[in-house]
Amino acid sequence: MRFDHLRCFAAIKKYRSFSEAAENLYISQSALSKQLKSFEDALGVTLVERGHSVIKLTPIGERIAIYVQAILDEYDRMVLEAQDYIKGEKKKLRIASFCEMSQYGITDLMVSFEHNIPNFYIESKECDHSQMFDLLSNRQTDIIIGYRELWPEEPDYFSIPLKKDDLVLVVHESHPLAKTDRISLADLHQERFCFPREDEALFKLFYETCVAAGFAPYHTLSHVRLGTIKRYIMQGMRVTLQTRIRAANFFTEPAFHLVDLEESPALTLTLMANESLLSELGRKFIQFARGYYQQEPGKTAGDKAQPKTSPFAV
Repeated sequence: MRFDHLRCFAAIKKYRSFSEAAENLYISQSALSKQLKSFEDALGVTLVERGHSVIKLTPIGERIAIYVQAILDEYDRMVLEAQDYIKGEKKKLRIASFCEMSQYGITDLMVSFEHNIPNFYIESKECDHSQMFDLLSNRQTDIIIGYRELWPEEPDYFSIPLKKDDLVLVVHESHPLAKTDRISLADLHQERFCFPREDEALFKLFYETCVAAGFAPYHTLSHVRLGTIKRYIMQGMRVTLQTRIRAANFFTEPAFHLVDLEESPALTLTLMANESLLSELGRKFIQFARGYYQQEPGKTAGDKAQPKTSPFAV
């Protein structure tokens, strides 16, 4: 039994004429008759009485027609539901980015893009780098924004570099290091550090940067967010490493001082997506994001080669 059987039988019942039914289905009368015969054979019953000038359904035909119409009505509702969903999806863009994404300027980027587009919204999700990449791989988000160096190599995706970044030391103004603008990490081996741990990839980067400088950091206050760490730094009880973008957006009070590091790794704030699955709005967002960050003054580390050339690249 095929879905065409149901459509043909419903048309025969509606028009009570093979010629009218065939015309409205855009098929020949012979094709319609074959569909009806195939449907009857599949059910094992006769649905239409032949030999009459006006088509008449058999008693079982009348009963079957009720089920057929119910199935067709449900099918039409299903199609409308799918169409409404597709229309809604075209007006939505899914973006996954950092925990506390406003501290990286991502929220301002999204608000600026969404503000002037009617009947459109961005569905955002805050998560760590590993979760971002999993969401993109499982097609649960359209775009991810994070640090390219913290994602695995993925030939099926392309990446758009948005802004260069590096690490800085954050100290209170009363700390002796607040009087210097640049320092070697090796000179910090006796400091009490605290790193936020909502993103394991970033935590690992902070920790391993210290190890690469020749010491394992004395780390305290595990599994806390940057707001808690900020309070401890304010009292002169801790120092922290942080990306320059986030530190500049979060430690804005005059009491905090950002110190450049001689051994800082270069980072690249990057947008990543699957080009074949991008909507037109997704492509417009990418172009907007590139222009948005190009307008900002550069304050970060030098260039690093990208693993894949993007069709959106300059």
